[in-house]
Amino acid sequence: MIPLGTAAGDDRLDAATRARLLERMDLNMWEMWRENARGSRDGTVFDTRGATFVVLPSAMQFHNSVLVRDKIELDALLDAAALFYGEEGPGFSVWIRAHADLKLEHKLRERGYKTNVSLPAMALLNDPGTRREPEGLEIRPVSDRAGLAAYTRVIAESYAVFGQPPEVAEALFADLSALCAPHIQGFVGYHAGKPTAAAVVCVTHGVAGINWVGSIPAARGKGHAEAVVWAATREGLSRGAEFANLQASPMGFGLYRKMGFIAPSEYRMYIEVT
Repeated sequence: MIPLGTAAGDDRLDAATRARLLERMDLNMWEMWRENARGSRDGTVFDTRGATFVVLPSAMQFHNSVLVRDKIELDALLDAAALFYGEEGPGFSVWIRAHADLKLEHKLRERGYKTNVSLPAMALLNDPGTRREPEGLEIRPVSDRAGLAAYTRVIAESYAVFGQPPEVAEALFADLSALCAPHIQGFVGYHAGKPTAAAVVCVTHGVAGINWVGSIPAARGKGHAEAVVWAATREGLSRGAEFANLQASPMGFGLYRKMGFIAPSEYRMYIEVT
């Protein structure tokens, strides 16, 4: 059990607490990526001793991810990636943990790889009791095909800002099990009957992993995304998780800070520059 009093409200964790926290955050993050592949159409995931290789149906480098999980030589990592993705296959990204992979990161830079994006590794260590209930917003758990379609529609609209083609969302959420399972639950916020925001929780390793958070452009700044994140977080805690975990986008970082999430580390995505 993580001693909450050492970290509530800021990032000044003692070394031992930070290490234990990040170990479980990593485990949950890797499992969320595996679930992304399992729940998508034609997604693939492959584990080796030192890394996990993921293909999602978007063919975007962000989604074709090499997740470093342990000490591994760079040549061995890139050889395995070339074998998995194929010489003429989709481009891929290499995900580095700022708290564990600095030597490998240095070698990647020497090899000509560049940072494409950095995602803060964020955790909410307890439930502060905050309530975000925008007027007219109804939050429903995804439990049927209609809920799946609504969730997909929100993600299609909201992730277009990152260059994700709208049709990709249907392939990413190909089956209801991607959003409704014993350890997974998606939520959709509806305003005036229209889906406006979405988030999903994946509970593994005693951690509530929050993923695929989005709101349609017309709902941004109105608290809809925050409301569904609270719903997903509390669902995860009710299913036995001790704390919540997420990887923040640049757009979401400020919101999660306001909610009380801390950021003890970050994940850095590297791509080859040719």
